[in-house]
Amino acid sequence: MEQRIRDLYTAALKKFNLDTPDQAVNFARNAISGGKDGWQKPAPDIASVRGLNIPGKGGSIPARLYVPLGAGVAPGPGLVFFHGGGFIVGDVASYDNACRRLAACSRLRVLSVEYRLAPEHPFPAAHDDAQSALQWVLAHPEKVDMDPARLTVGGDSAGGTLSAWLAQWARDQGIKLAGQFLIFPLLQLVETRSKLRKSPDGHIFGNQALTAIRNLYAGDADLMDPRLSPLFCNDLHGLAPTLMVTAGLDPLKAEGRAYADKLAAFGVPVRSLHYNALTHGFISLTSLLPGALTASEECFETFGEIMGSR
Repeated sequence: MEQRIRDLYTAALKKFNLDTPDQAVNFARNAISGGKDGWQKPAPDIASVRGLNIPGKGGSIPARLYVPLGAGVAPGPGLVFFHGGGFIVGDVASYDNACRRLAACSRLRVLSVEYRLAPEHPFPAAHDDAQSALQWVLAHPEKVDMDPARLTVGGDSAGGTLSAWLAQWARDQGIKLAGQFLIFPLLQLVETRSKLRKSPDGHIFGNQALTAIRNLYAGDADLMDPRLSPLFCNDLHGLAPTLMVTAGLDPLKAEGRAYADKLAAFGVPVRSLHYNALTHGFISLTSLLPGALTASEECFETFGEIMGSR
């Protein structure tokens, strides 16, 4: 792993052990905000970007709409995207580069949603905001030029948690999504110490980081709740066609594969992409990790192909 990434996460993990939660969270947020431009290759050109606000249970939810050059005549297929960050860090600004690349490569209109974060807003705040965002798009597709019959959800890491659960919720509400894009998703919080699922503490996304998510976001909630652990949903019939992306150096790879297998067993169309030499978070590390840019573009293009926008 690139030494700068290792040093950053080592410092962050030490802070989660030694500092108060507020100090550790502020350190992590400042590191991402200050380092994001140097971590990523320049984003490709797209047609337009504009900010908007979505009404939510906890107030206005900031969002950003990315329209690629190849989007075609509106309304067209669209992706409601949720960023990663363990429900603790991340925002629309820190994912601007990744979302520009996602829109350009997939040729999908991408709506990036800035949900509330812990510890200020614990569970189920992020889930409530994700649900509000999807409901708003379904009720007002003309505001984002998206065709509700070709609407998809997706995200990386914790954003993958939100997307996987939203696909389950939508199915239960009789809402037919066109697809779900799960990028190294966090799919369960019940078991955080098994070497089959999680790596030793020193990993970029190991036991300490997962414990922080449990403590700061989940709190006293039931960790078997499918909102927190979509992997343990009992019935996956009728879910949206899925693209699952996993990384070989990511401790979440086993649960990603397990969920893909479970979806397929329930008859859900699934396609999987695995990048053996890459680590968790690679779509935001295209300048730092060899192969991350190529892998990011490939999985974004593949999702566009699956959705018929390429």
